[in-house]
Amino acid sequence: MSGYARLVAAVSSSAVLLLAMLLPGTSSAGGNTPVPVTFGPNIDLNVNNVPQRETTVAVNPKDPKNIVVGNIDRFSSRNTNSFSFTTDGGQTWTLGGLVPLENNSDMAQDPALAADTDGNFYYSYLDIKQHRTDVVAAKSMDGGRSFSTLSVVHQSDPSLEVPDKDYIGADTWPGSPFLNNLYVAWTSIELVGYRIMVAVSRDRGITWSNPIAVSPATSSNNEALEGALPVVAPDGTVYIFYADIVFVTGPTSIRFSRSADGGRTWSKPAAVASSLPSPGFFRLKNDDPGWDTTYPLGILSSTLPTAAIAPGGGLFVAWVDFSNGSCANDGSISPPCTNADVRLAFSKNRGKTWSAPVKVSDETNATDQFFPWIAIHPDGLLSLIWTDKRLDPNNINYDVFYTNTFDGSTFLPNVRVTTTTALSGNLQTRIGDYNGMAVSADGIFPAWTHMVSGTPDIFTAVGHFVK
Repeated sequence: MSGYARLVAAVSSSAVLLLAMLLPGTSSAGGNTPVPVTFGPNIDLNVNNVPQRETTVAVNPKDPKNIVVGNIDRFSSRNTNSFSFTTDGGQTWTLGGLVPLENNSDMAQDPALAADTDGNFYYSYLDIKQHRTDVVAAKSMDGGRSFSTLSVVHQSDPSLEVPDKDYIGADTWPGSPFLNNLYVAWTSIELVGYRIMVAVSRDRGITWSNPIAVSPATSSNNEALEGALPVVAPDGTVYIFYADIVFVTGPTSIRFSRSADGGRTWSKPAAVASSLPSPGFFRLKNDDPGWDTTYPLGILSSTLPTAAIAPGGGLFVAWVDFSNGSCANDGSISPPCTNADVRLAFSKNRGKTWSAPVKVSDETNATDQFFPWIAIHPDGLLSLIWTDKRLDPNNINYDVFYTNTFDGSTFLPNVRVTTTTALSGNLQTRIGDYNGMAVSADGIFPAWTHMVSGTPDIFTAVGHFVK
């Protein structure tokens, strides 16, 4: 498959206009036919024998064989984030180490990775102290071998706010006027209500702008805004997607705000999908016998969005809800739910209107699918992964499955990524809170939490197109 840019160079201006009408994705392979994929061996990245979870993945745009995976390491005394890297397209991996912290006694969580066009990697996360949580970002200039430079994105005021759930995005589109801008977004949990905040770096992570609110504050702590995810379009417009959650039974809405001036001003939030049947945060069945009666037993999951933007400008957003399932109101912040499904919506007009959400998995039983992640290839193909319990009739243990689509409507028959079914664990062996994936022109690089014994490990595999 040739890249979108090469295709555009080869056609006339009238054909370019026609091509743009094929949004959200644009196929250079002809039509909207999904592309067959096979996955190689599953590779365990855990070499320090500590429980791991929450994956994030980034590919070097300058060298697509250089990939970095980040995750949480759960040591006996604290949580912190680590990273591994590969320089051969995911065939072999090396543990890079632990992320830098403001103080050696601090903890870290909520890992997120991005890369710029020069091949620098950026790793955002929460730096947690005894009385304060800061949003920070570390930089690697050696392909993910080390993250030695740390900058403070936002130093919080603990009397007013607690930052939560950061994520980082990078502008890597050649035609963007804001090329290599970095955007870190997070939730500000305040004395009354929640807000989505963003800070911008215009000098490759050296300094950061003052935070800007991209959403109004909610009027009470019974409505949460969580899961802020910055994603950049080819023209440099940056979108921040997030979940608007009504505690404790829902509904949940997926919203976004966008900036056309490099993050200086932001649009009024609009909806991708409103009043979804989900409590926002929920727990799914695992090995805990009382998962459905006792909080916080069960797999903790959420309806936080994952999003990607195609070379033609089409927007894709995926999440989990219970359109075919059900939840029980047990009074907890994360009620027990069953039959979770991953859904996808797309927009052809910069978010003015959105397609009806569609289920992406082709299983037909009442099992759970959750922890989705999506990413766009250079030719407009959308890859999707998620955690899936379809192979366990008891709806406890799980695998990872994959599909792809150009148009958001026609999907590749689901492909199993995992070679062995993973144990879902219990309260002591958490597997949340999200998976990660990055892609290149010809590669798919998912990373997920996988448990085959008593310790959750980070696994990866390399997917290739069948030509």
